[in-house]
Amino acid sequence: MRPLAVKPDLIMQTHDAIRTAIMSGELAPGAPLAQEDLAVSLGVSRQPISHALVLLKREGLVVDRGRKGQMVAPVDAHRLLALYQVRAALDGLAARLAAAGETPVSVREKRLNALMDVGMAALAQGSMDRLVEADIAFHRAIYDLSGNPEIAMVAEGAWPHMVRAMRIVLEDATPRPTIWSEHRDIADAIIAGDADKAGILATHHAEKAGETTCRRLVETTEQHR
Repeated sequence: MRPLAVKPDLIMQTHDAIRTAIMSGELAPGAPLAQEDLAVSLGVSRQPISHALVLLKREGLVVDRGRKGQMVAPVDAHRLLALYQVRAALDGLAARLAAAGETPVSVREKRLNALMDVGMAALAQGSMDRLVEADIAFHRAIYDLSGNPEIAMVAEGAWPHMVRAMRIVLEDATPRPTIWSEHRDIADAIIAGDADKAGILATHHAEKAGETTCRRLVETTEQHR
């Protein structure tokens, strides 16, 4: 075999850096992605940039601009709604398994209450970054507590798209307390070992989030026309 032209770890570091910038909004939807500019910004050659963009295109975070190269993919409201519908099924399953699982109640209580504290602190601070991080951490904890690692693996691919949408939705502070109130109810059901209630609440929470996100994104698109 011939030696690799570019070290895989450098490609992944480049991929992760661009992916993070897209998820954080530093690279906004529709932003052009010139390989030369990205290479200068990240201090690498164009080779890892090229490979990273191929990976990001496969993930749906980068799209072609015709003959003008590539750009950050727009946030597609209806695709997000479809992703949330899938996530609703996964979240419901994860919550049921977490509530009925063998993890000691004390462990579930300590972990979920700690994450609730982080979320409420982020809510009080009004920090967008911390709210998004806390939201992801809360749901990932439930996936972990479910004892089924396949749930997290399936859900992981949707997170970058959801994070971008969450940032748009959370620009309006109105729904923020409701989101964390629903998290509290889900956590309490899991801690209490009420699998049916936990599953129903988690499913409804994700379905509602999907509908709210889709509506907000459509409204935002119409406002910018």
